[in-house]
Amino acid sequence: MLGPVRGDAPGAREAAAAAARELRRPEYHRDDPSALQRVASYLSEHIAQALARAASATPGGVLGLVLLALLITAAVVVVRVRLGRLPVRDLLADRGRGSRDRTAADHRLEAERLAAAGRWAHALRARTRAVVRELEQRGVVEQRPGRTAAGIAREAAAAAPACAEDVRLVATLFDAVWYGGRTAEEADVLAARAADERLRRLPLRLAAVTPGAVAAVGSTVPTVPTVPT
Repeated sequence: MLGPVRGDAPGAREAAAAAARELRRPEYHRDDPSALQRVASYLSEHIAQALARAASATPGGVLGLVLLALLITAAVVVVRVRLGRLPVRDLLADRGRGSRDRTAADHRLEAERLAAAGRWAHALRARTRAVVRELEQRGVVEQRPGRTAAGIAREAAAAAPACAEDVRLVATLFDAVWYGGRTAEEADVLAARAADERLRRLPLRLAAVTPGAVAAVGSTVPTVPTVPT
């Protein structure tokens, strides 16, 4: 009389392997959910569980949870209104140690050091800072934070038309790289350096500036918004 077949016998293992191969065939899985559907189902299930736990722990259940969310939203709105406009990230501002005392010459040295290291985008930014600081030191534009390169170019062109072309060139290069996402190249840095050198040698004569003059000049300079933090 034959005894019971052992589960680890070669025949049993081969049968189990054949069954597993059979079940892996595509026709058995045509109606299975996709990977994205499985992830969505997993997330929705856990979010529902989290909301249920939060509702059970909040007085008033789901209604209390909704009221709490509305109160938090109202508090955020009140804080924003009281604080006013959020500060912007000023790419032209040098926030390093002792940055308030830096001159245009200091920024030029920084631009040369970065260019020597092949850091073209940062070298271009330092050169743009040098141009802006040069304009501020010579009284062409006022020193104040939160401006864009295009805005400074408009102000400078209205105050001293002779510098308009070079300032506009530097502003356009800066905006294209730092706002437009274009990869900076050595040619950009060399062009900005040449414009800076011409501005240094240029005898600037300030013109009478009116809001209309700034607006008129602005029509030729592309405006790039400041970036919120």
